[in-house]
Amino acid sequence: MSLLAKYAFLHRYLESLQSCGVPDPGRFSQPMWDAYGEPHRAYHNNTHITFMLDKLAEDVRTGNIELSGWEQRCVMLAVWWHDFVYNPQAKDNELQSIMAWESFVDEVSQTSPALESYKIPVSSLIHCTISHTVPPSPDLDNQLSPALVSYFLDLDLAILAAPRDAYMAYANNIRREYSSYSIADYRNGRTAVLKGFLERENIFLTSSLESTGRRMDKMENLARQNVSWEIGELESGRLPQS
Repeated sequence: MSLLAKYAFLHRYLESLQSCGVPDPGRFSQPMWDAYGEPHRAYHNNTHITFMLDKLAEDVRTGNIELSGWEQRCVMLAVWWHDFVYNPQAKDNELQSIMAWESFVDEVSQTSPALESYKIPVSSLIHCTISHTVPPSPDLDNQLSPALVSYFLDLDLAILAAPRDAYMAYANNIRREYSSYSIADYRNGRTAVLKGFLERENIFLTSSLESTGRRMDKMENLARQNVSWEIGELESGRLPQS
């Protein structure tokens, strides 16, 4: 990545922290860059985070989603931290990312309480990415609405509804991250994940909300077309490049 791209990524992170009232945010920037710049990340990297942040900003700007200032910052922080720890061979990436986030909040809290109101809600959002489902209301943090959780989870999966060339690049990058797995193991595991998406009533959880209308119907259709295409490629033996 170019120095200009690195600067833009870190500058955006600093702006995010500043918007939450974190004083002197520059001293916290390097760990974020180190995490998302790890060489084994082909998809779960700074590009993925930037994609999600761009879509969040666009959805707010165009009125596709209505969020309070606190809700927008909560989602923004969850975007930054949800893949902070990522090891394709590990089973607890989300839990490790939550621990990293909460340690960060504790560090900031030594000099400022700016992030305290976000600590548990952001952890809850990240935890929801384990199953990519909205938990029952009694299990949901009382500051988070089911609609907000649904939106965040859909944001994480928005790449599924990307144009085919972008989706192909995504599929190739996922294969690169799992290159240590045999072709057969990868094909079986990836196909199971993709079929799991198709078996859901809605890939995108906000598709079931009346307020989203045709916009989400279009995304739902695109995602199902892309996922079905990749399943066909895998079952035909045409594996994405590693």
